[in-house]
Amino acid sequence: MEKEVKRYRIRPKEYLCLTPEEAITTGISTGEQIIEEVLLVKEFSLTAYMYGAIRNLPEEELKKIPISERGEKIFESRKEAIKYIKEKGEDLFLLYVVKETKMFPKEEIKWDEVENSIDTFLEKIKEFEKEEVKI
Repeated sequence: MEKEVKRYRIRPKEYLCLTPEEAITTGISTGEQIIEEVLLVKEFSLTAYMYGAIRNLPEEELKKIPISERGEKIFESRKEAIKYIKEKGEDLFLLYVVKETKMFPKEEIKWDEVENSIDTFLEKIKEFEKEEVKI
């Protein structure tokens, strides 16, 4: 795993996504309008204000796993993060320190990728409606 990784989330959600576009597909409600870029580092720090449990897999493998099943999350305390990692499996997750968080500008979001994924989803629903029901 890399020493430094970037993840994205819709604040205040605690689970992490690989791209801002992926974060948008998790849904935005009235109170969740800030897309946050989170820079995490694999090093020890006494001054860390948040910690992350990051999957011990290459990014290409992570893309194949649905966001809710990945389980990558941010925690307010080191103790909570370590407890989570132990519960889920110490070989699955690594402890990272949140080095920096900043708001991700919505203008930089690649809407084409998001729209394409939504179009693909809608096409699948239409195909489902066309299937004959056999009784």
